Amino acid sequence: MELKSNEYYSILELLSTKNRKLIIPDFQRDYCWGDKTHGEKNIDIVSGFLDTLIEESENKNEDVLLGKIDVYESPKNHIYLTDGQQRLTTLYLIIGMLYRKLQEGEMKNKLKGCLISDFEEKQDDKEPYLQYAVRESTVFFLRDLVNEFFVGELALESFNHEYQVKMKNRKLDKDETLLSFCLKKQSWYFSEYNLDPSIVSILNAMGIIEKKLNTTKDLNYLNFSEFLINHIMIQYYDVKDKKHGEERFVIINTTGKSLTVSENIKPILLGKFESEDFAKQWEDRESWYWKFRDKQKENIADNGVNQFLYWCFQIIDQQDDVDVIKKSKALIKDENSQLYLEKIHSIFDALKFLIEYLNQVKFQKQLKFINDNKEIKSIVDIRSLSKIQQQNIILPLLSFISKFGNKEAECYQLLRRLRKNYFDQKWKERNNNFVDWRYVLQIIEKSESLESILQYKTTENTLTTIQNIHFNCWFNTEEKQKNLLLEYKDLLEEFEDYRDFMGDLTFLFQTSLMKNEDCEIPKLDSDFNINFEKLQTIYKNYQSTIDLIRSDKNAITNPALANMFRLFRIFIGCNKIGHIYRASWEFEGVLFSSLNRSHLLKVDFMKLLNSNNLLLHCITFVKQCINEENIFDVSNFKVEKFIKAWLSLKVFLANEQGDLLAFYDGNGTGVAAYINKDWNKLIDNEDFTLANSICGFGVCSGGGGGNYVHYTGKDLWCKPNIIDTPFTGINYEKGKRTIEQLLVNQKTIDYVIKTIVLV
Repeated sequence: MELKSNEYYSILELLSTKNRKLIIPDFQRDYCWGDKTHGEKNIDIVSGFLDTLIEESENKNEDVLLGKIDVYESPKNHIYLTDGQQRLTTLYLIIGMLYRKLQEGEMKNKLKGCLISDFEEKQDDKEPYLQYAVRESTVFFLRDLVNEFFVGELALESFNHEYQVKMKNRKLDKDETLLSFCLKKQSWYFSEYNLDPSIVSILNAMGIIEKKLNTTKDLNYLNFSEFLINHIMIQYYDVKDKKHGEERFVIINTTGKSLTVSENIKPILLGKFESEDFAKQWEDRESWYWKFRDKQKENIADNGVNQFLYWCFQIIDQQDDVDVIKKSKALIKDENSQLYLEKIHSIFDALKFLIEYLNQVKFQKQLKFINDNKEIKSIVDIRSLSKIQQQNIILPLLSFISKFGNKEAECYQLLRRLRKNYFDQKWKERNNNFVDWRYVLQIIEKSESLESILQYKTTENTLTTIQNIHFNCWFNTEEKQKNLLLEYKDLLEEFEDYRDFMGDLTFLFQTSLMKNEDCEIPKLDSDFNINFEKLQTIYKNYQSTIDLIRSDKNAITNPALANMFRLFRIFIGCNKIGHIYRASWEFEGVLFSSLNRSHLLKVDFMKLLNSNNLLLHCITFVKQCINEENIFDVSNFKVEKFIKAWLSLKVFLANEQGDLLAFYDGNGTGVAAYINKDWNKLIDNEDFTLANSICGFGVCSGGGGGNYVHYTGKDLWCKPNIIDTPFTGINYEKGKRTIEQLLVNQKTIDYVIKTIVLV
């Protein structure tokens, strides 16, 4: 029987031809599936492989596609394996072990016919069908193994007593099995075999197979044997000659793992077509992924190819958890399978264009926003993105380029829009804007240009509804307004790139519509008009406030506003005073110098951005709150009120003296005070007052270290820019503090209060 490239053959068809030899060439690496160091989590590969075969055998008379083998034939009937040696070697060993299990009969004869031909056994050199030419010792061992053990049916039981005695006396290696012990006692087993890695791994694999066949419940050896030789199908792929075989081996060599996605899919998708065009395209992709693999972690191309195929089926089928193997099997009978292959290659071309775009600074900038400021410059970087990032950014880009071709400028604009949509999902206050990536793929599919994509109206009539996935408005009011401001496109993109907005200018638009008397955030509708000059002023005011908190280096440029704006955020509720996570319930605190996104939902912050004098607006607002809440009255003690009073005194005093309050925030615990007011005293036996009190930073040490409020050390004690220290005059050592010192401290506090309280 002549074997043809790209055709499928059973194990029986591959191994039972009289003059045929399957040869593992000398450039191949050793057999390793029986070696635990080659498996995941130090588990051998053979166990999982055999479990899979046994499970598949339960589907009676159903063929199982076991991937592809790469070969070259020289001379005729001498078939050299360049890819697939681990699988075929393991199958060969399973056949040998099954032969020993079966009683005489037709199936036993068929199994023997897969191990060695009658001609070789009885008339020639007793060479088995499988020749392990990696080294000479392996060739001799495999010949003797087949003839003396598999076919010769050497009895293990005769060695059991000796084995048990040596095992009991600990004179055997930990992993030594009865089978390997028995074989090593044979006259044909030479001591040098113990140094051959392939032989060692083969012995381990045989021990695993023996144990698995003996312990698998209800395993019918006859039925399993029939499945193994007749229903496991392998695609035969001829690479023509040794040169190409060696090149293929380098590019895609076996990993020692269970069958990969690509190994299963490739024969399924390519097997229907006589033309080698699709096979050549597949090899090009494998070669490309080999060239651009993660050289720190990967020795093969499979991981990249597998991930790419997963992307392709997600894009084509617009599904999340795609079972790629099942989908591929279904394509055997699908008349559209050629379209799938064409689409896969088109997506691959798109991927190569996308990689080229990554050389552009503007693309890198947008992707760094998405990837927490980490660079994306290669396919390895793209592959390292999270599943959510890949689905919401990479898949739509590939779909777009695949459909519209190499349009760098348009792809960049789509990337900006996808960046916005990604953050619509990431930031809770923007979730109502997020459009699921599967709907985005539909939008791209149904559109004829970038403009129609960006302005697509998502409705039940325009998109196919995905169960349990709500679709929001893609071309919403904010996007429409930006379209009306196209003359300011460059500045708008600058606004969009600010780290708090990431494409969505809704907040700036709403703020520009804010009026002094408004108590709620204005809603955008199709009728509003934006004054761009005002919008620009609001954006600059936003930077002038928020950026002062983002970095103490920025704060140095305007310390008074940096101090006052932090206090302003406390009073408008951006940073709330309360229990500190994982800390004792005996104290509460607040993050004074830390930034969150809550200001984007505060009317008072919007009004601040509309003011002409940011510092004066903050001062006026804070003073009003201090008076309304009677902050400095400590007769009715509450932690929240006390901390507000403390921070107010600190801020106004620092501004009076021209100091920038320190940005330290207690390692994330914040400014803190005890709920029991007396625990906050500077001098325990004196009455609690603002002068006889102190705020510090909460400590939640964990590990039995205790929870407490900590105050600054001696070097920073009573410094005007330090928050967790008295204002003036108090001795650092508690035992040396006096009433006179409290009076000095009170004098400073009274002075600050007079500058704050409105008459």
